[in-house]
Amino acid sequence: MFNPISKLLNTKFRNKLIFMCIAAIVPITIAGIFLLYNLIDLMRTNAGNEAIFEADGLKTRLKDTITTISNISDSLYESGVIENIISSAPTQENEYYEMYIKDKSVSDYLTSYPQIEGIKLYIDNDSFVSNENFMRADDEIKRSYWYVEAKNTNARKWQVIPQDDSFRLALVCPINDPDGSFCGTLLLTANPEWFDEITKERSSNVVFAVSQGLVFYSTISTCKAGTVLNYSENYYPAGTSDSKILESGNNLLERYGLAIVSYFDHENSGNLFQVYIVKPNLIFNDKTQSAIFSYITNIVLCVILSVLLTILFSSMFSRRIQFLKNQMHSAASGDLELDEELKGTDEIYDLYVDLKKMVDSMQELINDAYKAKIRSENFKLNQIEAEFKTLASQINPHFLYNTLETIRMKAYCNDDKETADLVKKLGKFMRRCLEVKDGMVTLGSELEFTKSYLELQSARFGDRISYSIYCEVSRDYKILPLIIQPLVENAFAHGIESAKSNGRIDVNIRYKGEVIEIVVSDNGQGITPERLEEILERLKENDTSSGKSIGLTNVNKRIKMYHGDKYGLSISTAVGKGTAITVTLPRTVDENVMKRLPEKYREISESISAKTNKS
Repeated sequence: MFNPISKLLNTKFRNKLIFMCIAAIVPITIAGIFLLYNLIDLMRTNAGNEAIFEADGLKTRLKDTITTISNISDSLYESGVIENIISSAPTQENEYYEMYIKDKSVSDYLTSYPQIEGIKLYIDNDSFVSNENFMRADDEIKRSYWYVEAKNTNARKWQVIPQDDSFRLALVCPINDPDGSFCGTLLLTANPEWFDEITKERSSNVVFAVSQGLVFYSTISTCKAGTVLNYSENYYPAGTSDSKILESGNNLLERYGLAIVSYFDHENSGNLFQVYIVKPNLIFNDKTQSAIFSYITNIVLCVILSVLLTILFSSMFSRRIQFLKNQMHSAASGDLELDEELKGTDEIYDLYVDLKKMVDSMQELINDAYKAKIRSENFKLNQIEAEFKTLASQINPHFLYNTLETIRMKAYCNDDKETADLVKKLGKFMRRCLEVKDGMVTLGSELEFTKSYLELQSARFGDRISYSIYCEVSRDYKILPLIIQPLVENAFAHGIESAKSNGRIDVNIRYKGEVIEIVVSDNGQGITPERLEEILERLKENDTSSGKSIGLTNVNKRIKMYHGDKYGLSISTAVGKGTAITVTLPRTVDENVMKRLPEKYREISESISAKTNKS
């Protein structure tokens, strides 16, 4: 399970310092962000209040404009102009023109009221003669949605109609003939330039819409007249007209972060007019933008400065600790020379002084130990050299006695050439024994020596024994002298000497992985468990003082002495079936290992002396 406390305790000291700095900076940074958030929220609230004030002002101006246009439509009805045009029945085209010339009311309204862009009267009469303001309703006009709606509802309503590749806000008024039947519409179009006039001093973007969010005026290029805004009844509850901030449900919020709506229902006609004040997201003016930028910059600079100072301080402190660590590691590795000096007067310097005192004390103890080891190694060196000569000399007398006994028995039984041949072999064998020195010999010469011994023993035992020698290892392989022959002799003496027939000894030399195995096996009487335990104990203790199996112990001890403890003899046996003795040797051998053994101990002694003198 992950434990953050344990992880922190096990990290490097420099990382701990940095972590502590971050742990101190993070709360401060969070507090700064929280304050910034509150500042932004406060500015947003202030901007919202300002926008609400603007929206209320624009709503009043727009409401006045709508009321003015509505009053003009009422005046046209009340003045009798429309009734006169509908009730008159001119028969000639010139009669219509005379009527138009006499009536100056429409042109007067257009001149006197800049809120109106145009006044159009559409009459459903095929014989009607049109002029600039009074027109016959053709098929295209009759199919328009505003004309159809006026005809169907027979009620006055504000509509957004297409005109000159744009859209205009227009008051559509149905016109009825004297008998009450629908005969046309009166269309009063609001002037977009008037909307420009009433919004020109505003710093915010303005959008005017009517009914279900249909835009008829906008200062936003991406929200032109004719655009339909997302409309929700939740924003415009009946019976109220308070200005409020939009929070969702309106596509003005997709591009802008603040949208204020103020609305009114003109004369409860069902035409809901909406005034939107739109401000950019969060940054509402240059002054607030500069304040926020300055605040954020100060926070970032403080955090960066704190981190840099922490890294600088932790690096300086960490270098001193790392220096002390390296000195301690060198001392632990055996290098007691503290060459560099640590400057300062802090606790780390005190630790370094104590370390130096401890190293000096260790140096004195090691010097004493070196001197004692020199005396001990010199004693062991002399003892090893004497012991080797003793071990090498233990083999010859024992074997020579058996060989002479063989010749004596053969001469006693057979007085012929064979005896002379045996004597010749004996002489050769004895010369080899006398020539053995401390150096390594080739495997080939060792096998020849062993073979001479086997031939002498074959002459002694005749058909009672047989032997074989198999070798897959190079004859130039270097081996200690008198390794194989003592094992063969042991097989004769303790394995098959008492056998009356079919005695056999096999010598097999082969590679096995990174070692070489020499196996000397016989089919003799084997070794009892008790006797085997005794032999193995003597091999383990390298006891060559006295008793039986001295040849095995001698060979095993010399192998371990010159090749290492992982090499030597192993025995496998079964009572009544025979014994196999396996010699394990390294696959590659330095042929000068025996000659350099005394030198090895001398080099150790000289090295110890040199270190002591240096100290």
